[in-house]
Amino acid sequence: MISATLVVLSWLLIGSPLPLSLAIEGILTVALMSVLRYRFSHKTIALIGMMGLMLTQCIVIVFMIHFQVWQPLPHSGSNLPGAWLFQTLFRLNFPLAELGAAAAICIGIYIEFGRSRLNLSEAFPNVSFYEPTYDLVQTVKALAKKANIECPDLSLVDSGAPSAFTVRTRGRYTIAVAIGLLESFENSEVEACIAHEISHIKNRDFALRSVVTVARIALFARLLSYLVETAFYRTRELLADRTAALLLGGAEPLIAALTKLQNAEVVGEPLAGGAICSFDGKKSVLELFSKHPNLGTRIRLLKEMEPVLT
Repeated sequence: MISATLVVLSWLLIGSPLPLSLAIEGILTVALMSVLRYRFSHKTIALIGMMGLMLTQCIVIVFMIHFQVWQPLPHSGSNLPGAWLFQTLFRLNFPLAELGAAAAICIGIYIEFGRSRLNLSEAFPNVSFYEPTYDLVQTVKALAKKANIECPDLSLVDSGAPSAFTVRTRGRYTIAVAIGLLESFENSEVEACIAHEISHIKNRDFALRSVVTVARIALFARLLSYLVETAFYRTRELLADRTAALLLGGAEPLIAALTKLQNAEVVGEPLAGGAICSFDGKKSVLELFSKHPNLGTRIRLLKEMEPVLT
């Protein structure tokens, strides 16, 4: 019901006058809200296609209004109840699309030439980083070789939160492992967390996330774009779980790590950017707006995939 309401509101603000486009987006919305169990790559394509469709609609509508090919809501319908509201909202297409496009260009430039060009200490000025242990470095090298990717850099983070995250700095990927993760997790569980981060790099998630985030900014007035972006993030997290399980030769270590996170009483907030750590084990409507899937869902899907992976 909530998703349907958001779709309707999105169409009122920046939507297409074409019934066929409405039907296509309706079908994609149903696919978005459905559970595609292991076909995370297919779901990724559907979500990116949905973003592309909405962007195309915006461009077409702005073009038609700007060159007076089409005028929103004919004058003959102006006597209908609430017609003025529809006319006002549709006329906002052009300035909202321009504003979104300008913001998207600025954010795109910042993503490519801003923070990603900083080193770790500049990107996280309030965090202390240390040299990793030899064993941890060897673990990363072995997983990177198995994933057939260039070995990323590795750093320890002075944090008690059991987290690991990956950032792109100076054109290279760096996996940061919190000291709290090493202190509270078994070696196999730490390896599983690192495998999850390696999987994000292998699956090119950082480039795909940038594309989807920039598209959402361009479509900021389309409320549905926020749902698409968060659904995309959740899908890539689930795909990273599956890829990590394949790298490890089974899902048990990652299941154990996620179960420990689910049962732990975490003090403080995890570091920004943590890709493995999502501490909310409760299911709610707000999950639609979360970029991390529910821990219980991740564990359940990994258990269901276990017979296929081994």
